[in-house]
Amino acid sequence: MSSTNQNFLTYGALVSQVEQVYYAPVATVGQTGIPVGTLYCFLSNVTGWTGNTVPVPTQDQKSIKQVFKNMFVAKEINSAGISPVIQRINWTANTVYQYYRDDIDMFATDVNGFLINSFYVKNRYDQVFKCLWNGANTASANGVVSTNEPYFQPGQYGTDNIFYGTDGYKWKYIYTVDTGLKVKFMDNLWMPVSVGTQTPDTETTLGYGSIDVINVINGGSGYDASNAAVTVTVTGDGTGATAQINGVTNGVIQDITVLNPGSGYTYANVVVSSTKGSGVIAIAPSSPIGGHGYDPVSELGCFNVMLSTEFNGSENTNGVDMVPTTDGNGNPIQYYQMGILVNPTAQSTFPYPANGSIYKTTTDMVVASSTDTGFVSGETVYQGTSLATATFTATVVSFNLASNIAHLINTYGTPTQNQVVHGHNSGSSRTLLSVSTPDFNVGSGYISYIENLTGIQRSSDGIEQFKVVLSY
Repeated sequence: MSSTNQNFLTYGALVSQVEQVYYAPVATVGQTGIPVGTLYCFLSNVTGWTGNTVPVPTQDQKSIKQVFKNMFVAKEINSAGISPVIQRINWTANTVYQYYRDDIDMFATDVNGFLINSFYVKNRYDQVFKCLWNGANTASANGVVSTNEPYFQPGQYGTDNIFYGTDGYKWKYIYTVDTGLKVKFMDNLWMPVSVGTQTPDTETTLGYGSIDVINVINGGSGYDASNAAVTVTVTGDGTGATAQINGVTNGVIQDITVLNPGSGYTYANVVVSSTKGSGVIAIAPSSPIGGHGYDPVSELGCFNVMLSTEFNGSENTNGVDMVPTTDGNGNPIQYYQMGILVNPTAQSTFPYPANGSIYKTTTDMVVASSTDTGFVSGETVYQGTSLATATFTATVVSFNLASNIAHLINTYGTPTQNQVVHGHNSGSSRTLLSVSTPDFNVGSGYISYIENLTGIQRSSDGIEQFKVVLSY
């Protein structure tokens, strides 16, 4: 008899990838202060696309190299620009939400990548709750609709942080979305998750888990709480959980209240004993390790991280415009590609990752002044008798008429000083006086994300904000 080993990559592996990205900008090599890794958002491509259709990015080596050569700026994404995010689920009246169970996969997704089990919500006040019970019983196997929005006054969450709705729902408060994080990381699809400073699981008082609620699936019959003692016993591999019945109507037990959640549970069973009545069925799901709300990133299925960055005008740094906004004739430049770069290097930091806040990645040429209108953004400049036989070519990002500096990308060949540089479209011809190359090592690092754009027009007082979600 032969068999095949079975395996899968756990959700824990996905969460660890999210946390690695989140903590990467603040992790350093020993006591040196040198970052272990850095992330940059880059802008590239000022020439646009052939035709009216934006092409789908590809990652063959030819295309990847071209992306590198077309970059004209790289801006660091620091820890303030990174946040784990989860699917945004707004509480909506008359909706059935699934309750948390410890015996099913709560993070299963549909073909579109959205949760099959909507087991948490964000209310109108940005408080996030996990559903611990939805009123499911023999009469409504899938649960009842939620009509009472969970909500706590700030600082008044009760001893168990559970909101008991008039609709029969039980909601565990998990966290409140930080206002600053909301601005940067919340949109129609995603919302940020608070990353706490939790102690290791083995050091928490709840250990493997607690029993926060006991849910009655079938209230049984014949119970009389006034004339007969009804005892609730919680058994399992943990200790300390105690509970009591909460209301009997027409002989049917309505609910069971947890008095002490106990600790150390991976499973629990509930036994209801009474001299009168029988048939009650109740379940007691144990919390995730450490308890509900101990680690929202893992317990809410956070397998996504959002990178948020913005380019503000020319990004002037120490009197230098790091990102061009116009060409030499005052026309706004446009770019057609952006992406994320991991662990690039710079001449000043090699062999360690680049760690500057922003880098120009252009080759800059100082050319002689002239009465012509100068080079224009997106055109090819060259040295030689013709473009076909050129010994040097490059693409113009922008040209400054006042300083006679051309910012170039996509260079080919070696430029020769004191030789004429021709503009293929503008017809401008200028003598090359000097050349400077960027500190940034163009071509270093790993491109982890590419987005082709319809074309974004820059302006001196405009801000472009990018939000990129990486899913694992």
